[in-house]
Amino acid sequence: MPPLRILCLHGYTQNALSFTKKTVVFRKCLKDIADLVYVTAPHIVPIPTLSTPEEREDDKLENLEPEAVPYGWWTSSPEKPQYKGFDESLTGLREVLEKQGPFDGVMGFSQGASMASLLQLLLERPHLSPVMAGLKHAPFKFAIIVSGFEPRDAEKMAWYTNKYDVLQQKKDGDEDDENKENQEPKTVFGVQGASLHVIGRNDVIIEPERSEGLLKHYQYKAPQTLYHDGGHYLPSNAASRQVYKSFVQSFV
Repeated sequence: MPPLRILCLHGYTQNALSFTKKTVVFRKCLKDIADLVYVTAPHIVPIPTLSTPEEREDDKLENLEPEAVPYGWWTSSPEKPQYKGFDESLTGLREVLEKQGPFDGVMGFSQGASMASLLQLLLERPHLSPVMAGLKHAPFKFAIIVSGFEPRDAEKMAWYTNKYDVLQQKKDGDEDDENKENQEPKTVFGVQGASLHVIGRNDVIIEPERSEGLLKHYQYKAPQTLYHDGGHYLPSNAASRQVYKSFVQSFV
């Protein structure tokens, strides 16, 4: 049986190269069951270590090593919560799905985790975004959400709170369609697919409460959680590796 394929989305100010290096242990623990595909967001974003707007404006990205060039999936602020650049990122991800897919699952870190969750939802409900119209890609079987969070953008948040008909996946042994029509329609709020949420108890960038906010949008299939005592990173100890492998293995 061919390995599963997982699309991997980096965090804010990272890129595919840096995220590949940061997740080497994660990748090794899945080497026998999954291939990981890393992509870079389309938007170059300011380096957060530069303290003033003037410094950030004068920043010379050409002096940076490739893995240090900062990219993001969108920009926003508490004052301007709309996700600027989101549709451009979604367009790029659609192209990846069409040219490099299909993918069985998605994994994301921080802002990339939030994007991974939204992409999982949009593959289930492509009518929500014109960018996804006509896309021929099955919904993800699962998502691994590391330090994720609910969107600030009101439009994206509404996607999670809408009520949807449950997607039916016919399998061998299912009753025929005529019998199904006699059943009451089932509905779901938020995401229908499976998920594993990795949450750092001492994460000061995305506090645990923010990550936990996503859990209520994954109630059709009860979300799995992995808590660790660290901060804003993907844990790589033996216990965490076993959780990753067991979770992904269940979809083989």
